[in-house]
Amino acid sequence: MELPLSGKKDKETAAAPPATHLMKKVASLAPNAKSMKKVFSDEEIAEILDKRDAGEGLLPEEKVAIKDKYRKIKRQVKEMEKGNQSRVIVFPSLPSGDGWYKVIEFSALYYAYRLADRMGRSARVYKDSDKFSKAIYSATFQNIEKFVDQFEWLESPKLEITADGIYIFTLQKPVSDDEVGALRRTEETRREKLHNILRPRAMDPATYQAILMIIRQVAPRVRKLEKQYYYTTGEGMVKDIQELMAVYFDFANGIYDRKEAGIELLKIVNRLLAGLTVLAETRVWPYDICAVIGENIAEIKRLVEKDFNVRIKE
Repeated sequence: MELPLSGKKDKETAAAPPATHLMKKVASLAPNAKSMKKVFSDEEIAEILDKRDAGEGLLPEEKVAIKDKYRKIKRQVKEMEKGNQSRVIVFPSLPSGDGWYKVIEFSALYYAYRLADRMGRSARVYKDSDKFSKAIYSATFQNIEKFVDQFEWLESPKLEITADGIYIFTLQKPVSDDEVGALRRTEETRREKLHNILRPRAMDPATYQAILMIIRQVAPRVRKLEKQYYYTTGEGMVKDIQELMAVYFDFANGIYDRKEAGIELLKIVNRLLAGLTVLAETRVWPYDICAVIGENIAEIKRLVEKDFNVRIKE
């Protein structure tokens, strides 16, 4: 039997405050026709949708206001999630725009492992990327109206929508401690498997961390290069970094022995140094930036020579 795409029940909601300019901006980022009608007039809804469809951007002060609003909502939800085992709490991911919604902690686990598959959604729990008020478990999705209708069809929870656009689904009965523990173990097992794939046992931790440092330093800067420098030098450096990591994983998974991997790594390191020299000598990147990156590339070379027992003849 197919899940319904539109609901028939009236939703309970808190009394809505008078519409403000910021509220309209928030609505354009997380549109929901049903909840919008509880706050805005038909004329205001038409205005919001027209501006959204026209791709009207946010002013700098509006972006700040949106972020502040999101932080307030997220802190409120984090507080609600403390000890929660009976509600799925969904809130708008305002900085993401385009109708994205977010669930964290218990709600994220319940959504990913109890709801998503039955809703025909692909869900993945991940570590929270917010730099403030981080959650242990987090997940996102779009199309809140369809989510509401499907959730009601599957489990008939009681729904409340707050004035800030937080959806609170109260389950028919709380999830037991044992069931919550099972949800957490399921997620931790998934993360452990991923960890083992990304970081094999036969790895050399110091070299791996040094390579990660170069990725973080070089890749973002290469993306900002002007086209002529990107295609002549930057693109090659990114490929070298990818190959550096590929050779390292070939070693970690037993394809190369230690010495073979060391020789290949040193060859790639030298190519990286050549690319960095070009950008430094043409003054595309400031000398101090090149010096710092060069020191870290030299550290990779030192570690490879030491840990992989190889040395290029002087």
